[in-house]
Amino acid sequence: VRVDELAAISPPPSMPVVLSKLPCGVIYTDKFQDYLVQLHDSEAPGHPWRILTLDYLRCATGPRRGQAWWQMTWAPLNAAPEYRQFRIGSVPVHIPKTAQHGLRERCLDFEDGKVVVKP
Repeated sequence: VRVDELAAISPPPSMPVVLSKLPCGVIYTDKFQDYLVQLHDSEAPGHPWRILTLDYLRCATGPRRGQAWWQMTWAPLNAAPEYRQFRIGSVPVHIPKTAQHGLRERCLDFEDGKVVVKP
């Protein structure tokens, strides 16, 4: 994370944030990690032999340029290549190639009850 990027996501002095970076370049905060752990713990029993998959799409051109969408879904474990699987805290997560490219050097955070993707 560059210093100018860090300033854009710095919390108030009373609330330190821990940033982590996956080998694919996706950055996430401890709050996003806590959200993911909670999501996984509450939903995993209903999805045996599946892995959480993080999808992300950001439009680069056209009338929706700059808009982005993300979603967490459960995909069959055997459909998620091992080299696209990562651990965010204790949670195994599949991040497809397109999502990896869209999220590279961006920060996943959790604020006011929702996931936020920061540049």
